[in-house]
Amino acid sequence: MPTNNIPGSTIWVQPESAANTDYPPQYPYNNIQQTESGHSFEMDDTPNQERVRIQHRSGTFIEMSPDGSEVHKVYGNGFEITVQDKNIQIGGSCTIEVMGDCNLHVLGNKNEVIDGDYNLQVTGDMVARCKGTGGMQLISDQDMAIRANENYGGQLSLSAADNIYISSDLVVGGSIHADVITAESRIGTEALGGVSAGLAGFVSLTGGLSVGGSPVAVPGTVLASVNVTAPTANFGVMDAVLMTDLVNTSIFDSHFHIGNLGYPTSPSLLPMV
Repeated sequence: MPTNNIPGSTIWVQPESAANTDYPPQYPYNNIQQTESGHSFEMDDTPNQERVRIQHRSGTFIEMSPDGSEVHKVYGNGFEITVQDKNIQIGGSCTIEVMGDCNLHVLGNKNEVIDGDYNLQVTGDMVARCKGTGGMQLISDQDMAIRANENYGGQLSLSAADNIYISSDLVVGGSIHADVITAESRIGTEALGGVSAGLAGFVSLTGGLSVGGSPVAVPGTVLASVNVTAPTANFGVMDAVLMTDLVNTSIFDSHFHIGNLGYPTSPSLLPMV
């Protein structure tokens, strides 16, 4: 099988010259001009094998095959310069293989329109940076997925100097760890475990806390439409209606006054309710 003679290349092959196939040039149809240093100009008029080949003594050549195909092979460095506009149209597929680095510098705008799918695979690292004042946008008319090594445990980092704004609902399958969480309207939960807090508790600096039912939270107060049980809690100054304190009730209701003779008299006249 013919190859393109480039080590490591496997995605395409260089077509063999018609002169080296089963139909070699025939006399007297093949006309060859060759210089003393080794340059050659070959015009083959063999029926059904018409061919033109211009070759440099180094091996660099241009060959036009009988079917109209063309091979241009450069054994040194290649340069192509177009002073004005240039248009390229390819009726079939196009394959470009670069064995080394590839640099593309567009001084103006670059526009790409792809009617089919677009697949990009990078074996090494990848960095995309936008320096324009309008910023960068990623827009999808359908669903969009951003994944970071989802099969082996990757990490996705989002950072911004100001803030990260999400205009729709945020659904998190795992935990949320944050230094500060601020809600401008409310904090709700659909789980049966309710709402929990850290060492500082559930803190409200300007508003109140409403637990159960439909009480409206009043700044500086805790409203509850359910029972509040605190068997070991310490309360400071408070105002409560229909409160039951099991610990203090048992202490005060078991108290007896000691009379002048040293004997207990009667229970407290005002038992704690």
